[in-house]
Amino acid sequence: MNYFKIYHNLPYILKYLAFNIKTFLNYRKRFFGNYNKYLNEYLELWYNDMEIINNYQKKQLIKLLKESYKHSKWYKDKMDNLNITYKQIEIDPYEVLSKMPILKKNERKDFVKNIINTNKDRKTITIDFTSGTSGSPTINYLDKESIERSFALWKRFHYVIGIKEKQKNVRFSGKIFINPNKKKPPFWMYNIFEKQLFMSTYHLTEKNILYYLKKLNEFKPFFLDGYPSALFILAKYINKNQIKLKFKPFAIMVTAETLYEYQRKAIEKAFNCKVYNQYASSEGSPFITECSENKLHLNLDSGIFEFFNKDDKKAKPGEIARLVVTSFRNLKTPLIRYDIGDTVLLPEKEIVCDCGCKMPVVKEIIGREDDILWTEEKGFVGRMDTAFKGLKGIDKTQIIQKSPTLFEINIIVDDTYTQKDEVLFLKNLQERLGKNVHYKLNYVNDIPLGSNGKFIAVKRKFKLKDYDIQ
Repeated sequence: MNYFKIYHNLPYILKYLAFNIKTFLNYRKRFFGNYNKYLNEYLELWYNDMEIINNYQKKQLIKLLKESYKHSKWYKDKMDNLNITYKQIEIDPYEVLSKMPILKKNERKDFVKNIINTNKDRKTITIDFTSGTSGSPTINYLDKESIERSFALWKRFHYVIGIKEKQKNVRFSGKIFINPNKKKPPFWMYNIFEKQLFMSTYHLTEKNILYYLKKLNEFKPFFLDGYPSALFILAKYINKNQIKLKFKPFAIMVTAETLYEYQRKAIEKAFNCKVYNQYASSEGSPFITECSENKLHLNLDSGIFEFFNKDDKKAKPGEIARLVVTSFRNLKTPLIRYDIGDTVLLPEKEIVCDCGCKMPVVKEIIGREDDILWTEEKGFVGRMDTAFKGLKGIDKTQIIQKSPTLFEINIIVDDTYTQKDEVLFLKNLQERLGKNVHYKLNYVNDIPLGSNGKFIAVKRKFKLKDYDIQ
């Protein structure tokens, strides 16, 4: 039975009722039970000494390794092959962890039935299907504790920047809760249990923006969160037309996509508030969250982060580093040394943050490893937002690297864009990516969102290993 088709064909009032039944069931899973206990636990850890945080992390690692050894066929087989014992896990869990093989993306996807924790006390509450860049979904099994811990960590991120429970908020979601073919508003749905207005990213087009702004002015949210690309579309329109909003949100949080500096500046200008970034994943990776001082802290109480460079060696300060994560968030589908395919920029030296949190800091969340471009002349290029500096008339771009020597750029422009802007844009690209490559500009009217409602701004479509890059 096609439940989505039935849902989209319901009259609005029945659709609204069905939507809120679903959101209530989600709310019960996330914020009941031991949620408050976990939230208080994490709030206390945030400002605690590193000795206490390290002790907590060690206990959680022992718990994860023991339970995986006992209840996960995948990890038990790995540990048995390495002659790892229960006793060794108790004595030195970090040494045990260092011996474990790295879990690859395809293994996590293809062998999930072996990876899953079969502990009878960890009953499956939810099965999620995450949308990866390959297009085929990854199945994620969640138990009660995993759901409650995940949302407690997420809410801590809110708490430490000054947002408490049950504040009116707007979420720009890639979930298809409004029929994508719908032409007229409303393009949103209200979640009464969390005082949350869900706004569709699929309908956020030039002709619909005024509907969105009118609704935002009526609703007056305390905070907004969602995809930075969606919030940037609104912000750019507000700034370009010098629109004064009838509300001032306390903060805006972004998630799920790479946040570029030009997006942050535009959003902060339009909404007259600070933007905060965060990193996690649908599979259950540990959190990286931005604090009140706009520093990105590794949430060491949510898991363990390992950093590798392009040579698969331990990354050095100042390098772009690939993340390999061990997570305490999802004990139902354990992640032990998982090569998640995301990257960060490490600081050149250790940063002591004025916010009071002593957990370490990374300089930037860069995003997917496939978002890192590479040319022989320039090497790795992690962010391309500076290529648009000094330009006008560019509405949206998508940079696709087809090979080490070929870039295709899909670009949407307005009437203010001139030949001089094109020349400057190509000059900026050459400065960042090199002159000895070919750039093909495709002027288009639309750049579709990905299947998950996200906008893909940068994509490398070849594997570095295929070109013997050192």
